[in-house]
Amino acid sequence: MSNRNPLDYSLNKPLIRGFNPINYLFKDLPLFLALLILLSFGLLMLFSASGQSTSMVSRQIIFILVGLVLLLSISHLKPRSYKNILMNSYWLGILLLIYVLINPASGYQTSRWIDLGFFSFQPSEIVRLILPLSIVAYLCRKEMVPKFQDWMITTFGALACSYLVYEQPDLGTSIIVLTSGLIPIFLAGLPLRIIISYFVVLSLTLPVIWTNFLYDYQKERVYTFIDPNADPLGTGWNIAQSQTAIGSGGLYGKGFLQGSQSQLDFIPESHSDFIFSVIGEELGLLGILFLFALYAFILWRVFRIGFYAETNFERLACCSLGFIFLLFILINVLMVIGIIPVVGVPLPLVSQGGTSIVVHLLAFGVILSTKKTQL
Repeated sequence: MSNRNPLDYSLNKPLIRGFNPINYLFKDLPLFLALLILLSFGLLMLFSASGQSTSMVSRQIIFILVGLVLLLSISHLKPRSYKNILMNSYWLGILLLIYVLINPASGYQTSRWIDLGFFSFQPSEIVRLILPLSIVAYLCRKEMVPKFQDWMITTFGALACSYLVYEQPDLGTSIIVLTSGLIPIFLAGLPLRIIISYFVVLSLTLPVIWTNFLYDYQKERVYTFIDPNADPLGTGWNIAQSQTAIGSGGLYGKGFLQGSQSQLDFIPESHSDFIFSVIGEELGLLGILFLFALYAFILWRVFRIGFYAETNFERLACCSLGFIFLLFILINVLMVIGIIPVVGVPLPLVSQGGTSIVVHLLAFGVILSTKKTQL
């Protein structure tokens, strides 16, 4: 009969021996640190782009702290515990989009904001997170391949959200919302014949959309994209100044707080949509490469988590959010350098914007919740 103390056996269990409180708290420490570095970099560039506005930076810090708390809280939830909630959250998004059209916040030129008194927020920012996750939850509600009716339901659901955002009016964000909804549909295995039919329908309806649904200022953005030099002092001003700022930065940049285009307010919305221009002018190509390296590392960690996820729901949710994050990066950068029309999309986790910051960090909380911590 063995005289071994039972406590010795329990203390030598791999579960106890391998426990790491840091990994347990942050789930993926490299990813979390990369996010902190990116957020800190964004605060520095916001300070410069806003004309050294400490109040704007302070508000951004508050939203970052709120977002980080939510990130850490959500990251410890089990995906199966909120899967059904996500599927039904679609209706909350629809209600918010309808409400903002009926009762928008005063003081804004468009019907995009809801004012709660102590802060305002854009429902479209929340919907771009709710929509893809609710679609993922719907498509993964059963352990079976989605049927034709599932593809149609989710597609029309994405179109409905996109149309309500367009009515605010906000064409750029409506395209983002629609794409965010279509990404998980494509990743879930949308049949090729349906994909082809979507492109055929889109090509046939584009003339109708151009003639009957686009406002004059939205058409002007397309004209400016085709020929930005046609009106350099008017509609082409943003792109012209942005390209000048980035080009003048060279390899090393003009130095932090030393950008002439940004500091003299030649770049409109330099603290939000066009903050990438400030980075290019003040930090040069090396600063841009540093930013891209951070983004690439974050995306690598996200897709790595998705690759090792245990269920289809977790894998699809993680990868969908990763591609949506990449989509925001690409649209902002391509917009700022003049490759695509200006659509008003902020640079993720860098541009000023409380709702955008919190929603992005919420998305990373969902991503981290799909990772299994090694205990």
